[in-house]
Amino acid sequence: MKIALLHYTAWPEFGGVENVVRDQAITLIRHDHEVLVISGGGEDPGDGYAFAALPELAYDYPLHAEVRKVLETGQYDQNFNKYRGLLVEVLKPALAEIDLLIVHNVFTMHHNLALTAALHDLSTTVRMVAWTHDLTAANTDYALPNPGKMPWSLVSTASPNVTYVAVSDVRRDEMEKHLKPTPSVTVIPDVIDQGRLFNLTPEMRESLEALALEERDYVFLTPARIMLRKNIDFAIEIAKAIKEKGRNPLLLITGAPEAHSNAAAEYGKFLRASLPEILFRHVVFVNDHFPVKEEMMRDLYALADCLLFPSRRESFGLPIIEAALHRLPIWCSNVPAFRSIQGEGAFQIENLTQLDDAIAWLEAQPNFRLHRRARQAYDMRRIYREHYVPFLTSITSPIQP
Repeated sequence: MKIALLHYTAWPEFGGVENVVRDQAITLIRHDHEVLVISGGGEDPGDGYAFAALPELAYDYPLHAEVRKVLETGQYDQNFNKYRGLLVEVLKPALAEIDLLIVHNVFTMHHNLALTAALHDLSTTVRMVAWTHDLTAANTDYALPNPGKMPWSLVSTASPNVTYVAVSDVRRDEMEKHLKPTPSVTVIPDVIDQGRLFNLTPEMRESLEALALEERDYVFLTPARIMLRKNIDFAIEIAKAIKEKGRNPLLLITGAPEAHSNAAAEYGKFLRASLPEILFRHVVFVNDHFPVKEEMMRDLYALADCLLFPSRRESFGLPIIEAALHRLPIWCSNVPAFRSIQGEGAFQIENLTQLDDAIAWLEAQPNFRLHRRARQAYDMRRIYREHYVPFLTSITSPIQP
């Protein structure tokens, strides 16, 4: 589909809706839609979608400023309809080839009532969705001069030609209470692009889909070279045992080779050759795909749920400190170098008989549970698959003028 997204402002303006629009656009283009983002200002972030900044939509557009000044007195004059007509004419060519226009907030907020009116006018010929994050009518921070009269009443008027979406159950309930006539409202949660959020490297952005983080019960990171003392085979045994318990783990091993040891080279060959088929989607030697540099380490710490570092000997144990600074729970061996940091944030695991206790400890960590919940529930692939696909399929019937 050719889909346009419209909001008052866009990146690099920083705000929740601006981020949502950007992440939604990225989600749609990754699922083979053509996307155009339209706003009154901003810049093209280079994410692969088309971008149009229409100055007539901007807050400081002269006619908009004149209209707004009069509206603030509780009146409106001929300039309102003049501006409304101008916006219709400006938007028509931008939307001429569009299959669907997703309007963020404009139908239910009062920041540009002439734009709201223009969209109501265009809704008879352009298929529209009112994607609703906020409602003026439900927000006591806003006091409209004449909420029951035109044009202020537009923010509480549901158009028969518009499909309504709320980003949460709370917003849906507010929309059903405040919009008249009461619309049918679909709830679709916001998507969050982890690539944007964490400013991931291009390599990691390309790897996110293959890693399937939204499916994982646990994402472990073992930042270690392939050396015998790093005890990587035990980390793999842990992943295998968790998999055999019916859970879905992912073990990310940075896995840079140790160039000065033949024994380490043989150990690396052994680890890869002996990896059971059951773990092919569950154990990843990251360095086999691209070099793990400093910025890549930042990405891995950001995406992981827990550090798994079973090294037998360490003089200091830098990954333990790094994981603590990244607020990661830690599973590690009981070696002297680790003891200074161990405490409530670390679990000592030396053998598989401790695994059930280790899992129970990890599941008891609030930060881990919250991270996993957000990672699974708000992943762009999952939300697109579970919410966008049925929704987009349901709104393909012809528009009734």
